[in-house]
Amino acid sequence: MKQRFVVVDVETTGNSPKKGDRIIQLAAVVIEEGKIIERFSSFVNPKKKIPSFIEQLTGITTEMVEQAPAFKEIADKVSSLLNDAYFVAHNVHFDLSFIQEELNRCGIQMFTGPILDTVELSRIVFPSADSYKLSELCRDLGIQHKNPHRADSDAEVTGELLIHILSRLSSLPSVTLHSLKRLSASFISDAEEMLEELETMSELRLKEALDIEVYRSVAVRKMADTKQNPDQSGTEKLPFHAFAEKLMNENGSVAAHFVQYEKRSEQVNMMKSVYQSFASHQHSLIEAGTGTGKTLGYLVPAVYYALTEKKRVLISTYTIALQQQVMEKEYPLLKQAAGLPFSMAVLKGRSHYLCLRKFEKYLNEEDMNYDNLLTKAQLLIWLTETETGDVDELNLPSGGKLLWQRLHYDPKLSGSASNPWKERCFYTRAYKRANQADVIMTNHSLLLSAVSSSADMLEGIEEVVIDEAHHFERTASEHLGKRIHYLTLQALTNQLGNLYTDGLLRKTQQLFSKKKWSEPFLEIDAILKQLAEDNQLLFTTLHSYVLQNQKDSSSNRIACRFSHDEKKSRKWLAILELAARVKFQLHDMMSIMNKQKGVFSRLEEREESFDLYEYWEVLDRFKAAYDSLDSLFFKDSPGEVKWIEIESRGARNAVSVYSQPVSVSDQLADGFFASMKSAVLTSATLTVNGTFDYMISELGLSDFYPSVHKIDSPFDYKKQAMLMIPSDFPSVQHVTLDEYTEAIAGRVSEIAKAASGKLLILFNAYDMLKKTQQLLKNDQSLDDFVIMGQGGGSITKLTKNFRQFEKAILLGTSTFWEGMDFPGDELTTLVIVRLPFSPPDDPRTAAKCEQLTKEGKNAFYHYSLPEAVLKFKQGFGRLIRTENDKGLLFVFDKRIIEAKYGRHFIDSLPDIEVSVEPMARLNKKIAGWKNSRT
Repeated sequence: MKQRFVVVDVETTGNSPKKGDRIIQLAAVVIEEGKIIERFSSFVNPKKKIPSFIEQLTGITTEMVEQAPAFKEIADKVSSLLNDAYFVAHNVHFDLSFIQEELNRCGIQMFTGPILDTVELSRIVFPSADSYKLSELCRDLGIQHKNPHRADSDAEVTGELLIHILSRLSSLPSVTLHSLKRLSASFISDAEEMLEELETMSELRLKEALDIEVYRSVAVRKMADTKQNPDQSGTEKLPFHAFAEKLMNENGSVAAHFVQYEKRSEQVNMMKSVYQSFASHQHSLIEAGTGTGKTLGYLVPAVYYALTEKKRVLISTYTIALQQQVMEKEYPLLKQAAGLPFSMAVLKGRSHYLCLRKFEKYLNEEDMNYDNLLTKAQLLIWLTETETGDVDELNLPSGGKLLWQRLHYDPKLSGSASNPWKERCFYTRAYKRANQADVIMTNHSLLLSAVSSSADMLEGIEEVVIDEAHHFERTASEHLGKRIHYLTLQALTNQLGNLYTDGLLRKTQQLFSKKKWSEPFLEIDAILKQLAEDNQLLFTTLHSYVLQNQKDSSSNRIACRFSHDEKKSRKWLAILELAARVKFQLHDMMSIMNKQKGVFSRLEEREESFDLYEYWEVLDRFKAAYDSLDSLFFKDSPGEVKWIEIESRGARNAVSVYSQPVSVSDQLADGFFASMKSAVLTSATLTVNGTFDYMISELGLSDFYPSVHKIDSPFDYKKQAMLMIPSDFPSVQHVTLDEYTEAIAGRVSEIAKAASGKLLILFNAYDMLKKTQQLLKNDQSLDDFVIMGQGGGSITKLTKNFRQFEKAILLGTSTFWEGMDFPGDELTTLVIVRLPFSPPDDPRTAAKCEQLTKEGKNAFYHYSLPEAVLKFKQGFGRLIRTENDKGLLFVFDKRIIEAKYGRHFIDSLPDIEVSVEPMARLNKKIAGWKNSRT
């Protein structure tokens, strides 16, 4: 390329040049023809003291810049570097604003040339990147970043990043570059001229990449043949036990392909249990302790059974992360190791897959929304890369996630015979791959949707493995329940707009005007205006209602249960009146739109009817909202629990209304397990007090008499872990919440200093977490520790930060009780602040307990205690993840030793040493434990 790019980075005394912050270091690299041809770097004397937090971040001290030149001494050099060049930076407006302020202060003409922002360009060019932080992009691209937050290093790697960006853009087909150029008018970066030159270069190459095809002016990756089932005639005919032993022995093929593989008798036992369940057509529950190798434990028998019996086996997980791990790690390695011609495929819900027909239409639609334009640019490049069209591959901006709701697969449009993209449909191809695969991976929600809708996904499926099975009952409750919130209707009214803006309602009116039947739109417009007002009023009234009825003013997330036969207050009657008004307006809207649909029932489908399709889609969603509103507020539903949930410190309309079945055991028994020959449910936490009775009852498996298998972990917990319970910790019942929180912070501080390393502190309540976090941050004796808490950023970001520091304290709530892996020194100490009982006023817990009491059962021992024990086991599972890990578990809740039921929690743990002593003595034991670790 002919252009000249000057990549700049500055370190500064703060964030605002207008408020007097100054540059302390400036660096630039010059790029021409795809190479760095010149470098410039200098410290700059800001004529003021550098704040301590900037010194800690950058390593640049006041003393280091005292003898450095003032900016005016390097201003001419900086100005000449920028002459006739693109100004490039990572978050360009930050660096440019400081340069402009300094040039202006020196009386030199400010920069007026084009700019490029490598954050924005990275989002577009690398749409699947996990993060767009400079350090993380460098890691992904293999760029060595020696000194982050130093201008010379940051400018150097940003220059290399730009070269990668330009290289990727240069490789794109001309049609993609042409579309990017059209979108670029609204980018932060002045990329239009650059993209035009790249487009010309692409056209001169005359041919596109071999793996790319251009269809209807959109470049997409050529789709591979979906046929997956290879010739299986050579499949080995060994009996399963011999096959498993051959595959899994210490000198077997799995050992040759899996790094650090060791034969584990527990894993082989699990394989045999899974296969026996399939072969005998029996349901089973398998609790497999940490380190068993659970994934291979069910994958190997699933593959063997699928091949030998010529039947598909379905595997369901709770998290997408586990699906990705299996498909990216275990599947390819197992395929190599087993030497068997088998195939696996993932099938997700329809909303995961891009509809190319919709994308083509919206790509050419005029749009001034920045996030929408950025998302369209991302998708253009992603389509030259993706084989799946799965949104989980993408890192979309927040607004792009809203746009995706208009772009994902829908059977009415995407699956129609007239769809010109039908042969290239991502969802159809994913579905075909799943139908042809020997083993299908899906998630609990989609599996339950397939059960309730009798979807084709389950056709011919009689064997299923349910991993992370402790979540299956709760997922079924959510799936069988209903939910409505403020945005349910707000999003629909926003999507329609009104007759005076260029929205969907006006576009549809123009279509109807051709039929000379546009009068009803005036009525719709009036209803929409009133509906938006009443929707706002309904949910703000619900918010104030919950606040008035709350008991705990300190909590942010508050739930308030309601039923139809007990809420007769004036406030509740006012809520019902508002709900009725919203319901009647929805009824009127649907009545008019249904009549309109009749008018257009014979309309031939054509490109301009896209808006009409969206219009009818809104009608369907209005119908779903109407049904939810009617069920939640106006129908008595025995066996269901209903509640309102708010964020007390959130927006006044941040309200959701829920209903869920109190028990799903009958629905699961009749609707799912009865239709399966064999369902294997597995998890590390399925037993309570040594039995599977609780889980069998909750899942509706009692009448099926499932086989049960408890496979202990191969870890030596006696050597690897110790449970410590401070006997002098105050009981929460005998002190105030503030006193209890102070005690938590004090003990955590002692443990941190004694144990060093990394600590994870698990809470049940967010407010207690925040109070403890503040106390710990105020503790000057913990200055060596980085203290972070849930609520201060994304979970992924928190986890990454926790892993990178040698000394760190992470405070977490529900999300961190399970699913987070911190092997080795990533976690050395775990603290459980309180036993994880659900609050008694939690709507689902209260309803469940009431039902059990009516049945003459002890609700505490039949529900509250088992649920708490299972969560406690999940929490402990964060501590020891490999056979080389060592760690301490602290429990501050004295009920574990003082209450009669406390033994259930201790007995739920593996065989580990338990120490109950005053904190001073435990501190000495920590020192001894620490020494034994090194």
